[in-house]
Amino acid sequence: MAILILEDDLLVAELLETIVLSLYPHGRVRLLGSYQDAVAEWQPGKVDLILCDWNLPDGSGLDFVRHVRRQDSEVPIVMISGRSDRQSVLMAAKHHINGFITKPFDVTVVHDRLKSLLVEGEPASYAIGGPEPLFADAMEGQILLPTSLDPASMLELMHRDDLISPSQLAERWRDETSLVMRLLDVANGSSYRRSGESVDSLRDAINTLGVDMALNIALGMALDHAHDLSDPRLQDKAKTYAELSDRVALEASRLARQLGQDPVLCYTAGLMGRIGELAVLSVLQQYLGAGGELSDADIDDLIRDWAQPLGNRLKVQWRLPLQLRDLVGAIHSLPHGATHQSRLIMRAAALFADGARESPEYRTLMRRLGSEPPASEGADH
Repeated sequence: MAILILEDDLLVAELLETIVLSLYPHGRVRLLGSYQDAVAEWQPGKVDLILCDWNLPDGSGLDFVRHVRRQDSEVPIVMISGRSDRQSVLMAAKHHINGFITKPFDVTVVHDRLKSLLVEGEPASYAIGGPEPLFADAMEGQILLPTSLDPASMLELMHRDDLISPSQLAERWRDETSLVMRLLDVANGSSYRRSGESVDSLRDAINTLGVDMALNIALGMALDHAHDLSDPRLQDKAKTYAELSDRVALEASRLARQLGQDPVLCYTAGLMGRIGELAVLSVLQQYLGAGGELSDADIDDLIRDWAQPLGNRLKVQWRLPLQLRDLVGAIHSLPHGATHQSRLIMRAAALFADGARESPEYRTLMRRLGSEPPASEGADH
């Protein structure tokens, strides 16, 4: 499914993108911010849904709706506007829009409105020929990781009498890998546009976005359970990957503090060590949900074949700073001649978490870092 979002406020556009992707995994979303860009991009029959802001920097979203309707009378269009007067709503309705949402909007309202428009009939066809087409779609479109976020807890946070701080939110969400990555993605898009600087940590991402926007993005991810894993085999693997990533993150941050490096950056990198595997699990759950069948060996083979390509795709999709990408890569292997302490820390933490503390590679890394390896569990004292 191809979705066009015409909205000049990047944070609002990416919040809408989050809601759409929670409803339609691997949808291909195009974000545009001006009337001229939208007219140049538009091709009849190539878009399945349009979300359109009314007020644009170089024209009116309603003019774009008129442009579309002259060529396509069927594509669903939802207008999003700060205007809520009766005359504006009736003016838009004349062009056969499928919905009108006023700003500031309620995420749950947008979710429910879009859910009624997005009819998923295609994925079942993937079950016939195998999951490979789903992986191809994932490589072309957006990818969301499995999430256990609870809508009720998000709503509770949004309606608390006392204000929650960015630091408190960061501590609460530090182990929610899918949410951490999405917030870094949106924050980096906003930060790059304003200042050209990157955002490397969850706390900085929340500070960049603001608590209210961060909560809205979290709610958008939590509202639909399309990315939950219902197959017990996938659940077990996701748990294993999450526990491994947590061990890497904790050990990397410990070493970073000890050696005068950035513990927050190393912790974030540690959480991301298995994003490729988690992305594969998300695609496999979609395939199984469409009626496909997979043996245990099939699952292992597909993880082996697709984890690295999807992981690399996510690093680009999320606009991760180069330094963070390098640290994530170091978890799996060190480039020849690597000397930077942060990279050595990440590789050492990965070996530690894997239980390879007696390996020659781990001991060599710890000597290079000038640190004594921690005592093995069960060792005599």
